[in-house]
Amino acid sequence: MNPSPQWGWLLLAAAILAAFLAAVSMNIQRFHGWSFIILCVIAASLGGMGYLWARDRVLPVWERLPKVRRFFLIALAAAVVLGARLIANRHKPNEQFADVMAGIGILVALALLGLYRVMSHLFDSSHARTSRR
Repeated sequence: MNPSPQWGWLLLAAAILAAFLAAVSMNIQRFHGWSFIILCVIAASLGGMGYLWARDRVLPVWERLPKVRRFFLIALAAAVVLGARLIANRHKPNEQFADVMAGIGILVALALLGLYRVMSHLFDSSHARTSRR
């Protein structure tokens, strides 16, 4: 899958850096000090390595699944996330707003996934037409 070993290390470093920056930017206003930074580095390293480990194992299996099963799994994941958000927001002062925002977030994520699929098919077909010359 990787053309050279250097790309694998570069991708690993980029995933670790992205996870580290995301972890630091989320809670830096509440926690200060080296212990939090070290915790973010450890969490980012584990997350990046876990992503890279799972990507090579999950992506081929995902591509072999029929479209109906993929659609079902995406809908199931959206339902689980939405259900977890509804349960987590229960009995909070801004319960309705958080529930609406969770629903909108799920719809936006599904719309972006659909837009990605449509645009990738569009670009693939236009590339196939223009490269035949």
